[in-house]
Amino acid sequence: MGEKMTKEVDQQTKEYTVKICRVKLNVSDQDYISAVKLRGFLGSLFVDDVEFHHHSERSYHYPLVQYKRVNSDLLVLGFQDYASVLMNKLSVVDSISTRRGSFRVDSQEMTLSTWIVRNVGCCYDFVTPWLALNEVNYSNFKYCDREAQKVFLEKILVGNTLSCLKGLGIFVDYRIEAYIVSFRSFCVSAHGNPFEAFTARFFLNVDLPDFIGLGKSVSKGFGTIRRALL
Repeated sequence: MGEKMTKEVDQQTKEYTVKICRVKLNVSDQDYISAVKLRGFLGSLFVDDVEFHHHSERSYHYPLVQYKRVNSDLLVLGFQDYASVLMNKLSVVDSISTRRGSFRVDSQEMTLSTWIVRNVGCCYDFVTPWLALNEVNYSNFKYCDREAQKVFLEKILVGNTLSCLKGLGIFVDYRIEAYIVSFRSFCVSAHGNPFEAFTARFFLNVDLPDFIGLGKSVSKGFGTIRRALL
């Protein structure tokens, strides 16, 4: 009887974990290096590993290596199996080559951790532009009024979150819900084309790690989230 009850409790308190390697790069010319330039260099350096450049003929999957520029910080994140892969590969990188020249990596701040994904309400901000829309849903979105646009984006945000969790190998047994507190749209350039992007503050009923990406082009630094300072 006691063993049965223990098993039931274990099932009820099931934890989903994410292995994370977060690397902050301090570069000699920090202002010039963008997330896209960093991805281009490391993707070429580790060209034999598709996860570093994400150029493949196979169908899309959630990137397990993501490049970020948040304010002035250059970050590279590796998730799950790519946490240890990233740690090993970046430990030998001492410069970044671009069309302008080679830039010295003065130092790296590297952390390896495990994050527990829990079913709790959390408030987040997008700290890099969120690419939520494609050509099809953009044409529907632009004809909605403000409230309908918010609901529209909330549904997309739920889908983005589910795609993220699936890519991490996590299949939760509860319904993901999103509530957008505020949002603002603006134009950005991505893939050489103009896109409507968003900044937003929102609630999710799932506890995600800081600096993970949601939406399109997260490997290039878009859609980066961070816990909101309330």
